[in-house]
Amino acid sequence: MCQAMEHSPFYEETFVSETTRRAFIRVGGAATCAALASAASSGNEPALSFSDRAHIFVHPTYREALTSCMTTVVGCPAPVALPAPGLPEPLLAFRFPGGGSFSVEFTERALTERQARYGAWLEIKVADVAALKEKILRSGLPQVHYPATSTFYFSAPGGQVFGIVPLPATQGLTHRDDVPSVMELENRPTNVARE
Repeated sequence: MCQAMEHSPFYEETFVSETTRRAFIRVGGAATCAALASAASSGNEPALSFSDRAHIFVHPTYREALTSCMTTVVGCPAPVALPAPGLPEPLLAFRFPGGGSFSVEFTERALTERQARYGAWLEIKVADVAALKEKILRSGLPQVHYPATSTFYFSAPGGQVFGIVPLPATQGLTHRDDVPSVMELENRPTNVARE
């Protein structure tokens, strides 16, 4: 944990367990869904949303290893090379079969593997967490431990950290990202217990 967070009164007041952290994210997602639906029904454009796309920078020496990791270990199809004006080589774009993508710019100016661990961590949703975790460990990729959560994290070649999380149960939900429909929100009890 970074020292700034350790000494922050905000952090101490808001520290929550893994279970309640995920519950907070689900409730936040549900509230966002309701707000977006309300904006859509009133004819207003949604003011804010989070994308299922990311862009990272990786040192060129990791190009083949990262490509192999994402295709052979994680299970993405072969990446698409995207020409980028002004860059010496194309970006690589990896698509996930269930949705979402990320692009990679290979540059000498990228963070080192160690520095990249302090950047944004991305999560990959998968139906069988245990199977992918085993595949990652068998491949020799390093596991990254973070004490605030039980999520399995690993470092891909180049240092990007990925978490492996289960695909949410979709029974009774109308969206694949575990966001309840407006009807489900309206019919939900207002006294929701903490998970």
